[in-house]
Amino acid sequence: MSFRRLNLIFTLVILALAAGFFWYYRHTHPKYIPPTPKPEINVTIIPGWNLRQIADDWVKKGLIKNSDEFYARLGQPAFNYVAAEKSAPVLSFISSSTDLVELFSDKPDGVSYEGYLFPDTYRVYADAEPEDILKKIFVNLENKISPEMRETARERGMNIHQLLTLASIVEKEAPSGADMGKVADIFWRRLKKNWALQSCATVNYITGKKDRAVTAEDKEIDSLFNTYKYPGLPPGPISNPSLAAIQAALSPEENDFWFFMSDNDGATHYARTLEEHNANVRKYLR
Repeated sequence: MSFRRLNLIFTLVILALAAGFFWYYRHTHPKYIPPTPKPEINVTIIPGWNLRQIADDWVKKGLIKNSDEFYARLGQPAFNYVAAEKSAPVLSFISSSTDLVELFSDKPDGVSYEGYLFPDTYRVYADAEPEDILKKIFVNLENKISPEMRETARERGMNIHQLLTLASIVEKEAPSGADMGKVADIFWRRLKKNWALQSCATVNYITGKKDRAVTAEDKEIDSLFNTYKYPGLPPGPISNPSLAAIQAALSPEENDFWFFMSDNDGATHYARTLEEHNANVRKYLR
């Protein structure tokens, strides 16, 4: 038998063995099927939303069963835990996260986590645990407040909690970015004079209403969040402020107005005296 014939037979045997092995492997090892990706959803927090609105949105998305489950983690809006002699909820993962300890170091124990849910869109698993989503949100806020912003707040005599509180009021009173700086300056000057801030938004936060001009009865509600009744800042934020509102609270736009109000179209009207302000109210809201 010639060498060429032997080589051909050897080659055919090798090919037959390879084919046999391949057939055997295919029939004993099922084809690899990658796991189905876990479904994801977008969770968006709108600038100025408060805990009530976020809770409603998370219920609709199936992230929580009901708003009570949300409040059990983050606290009740506008609730005075100290006066009620109750303990506000505490998120245990914060104390074990080195990224978040400083952010919450000035937050009083007797208030909710209102103000710390930074407005943004977050991509999360559809079956994510609320704590995992909250951690993502808090880390985002931590990263947004730069060291320079923290230093500016200290120079102005405010800690992060107070900054978020002021910014949350600015957010609700001046949803237009063009007005935030002016409104922030008015509030800063009122704080320096120990005037009542007289923010309708703080009263609406207590009642859950959305009135541009609150009633005389609502102005008398006995709550530390009522800035018509109590001067200075309320115990905590009344909404979750955007970065623009935080920056406006840190770097207000100087002006000589002392009063402002929003009409039914959302436009802001300013006044230097109470008489001018009352005239604006009569003109635009009555």
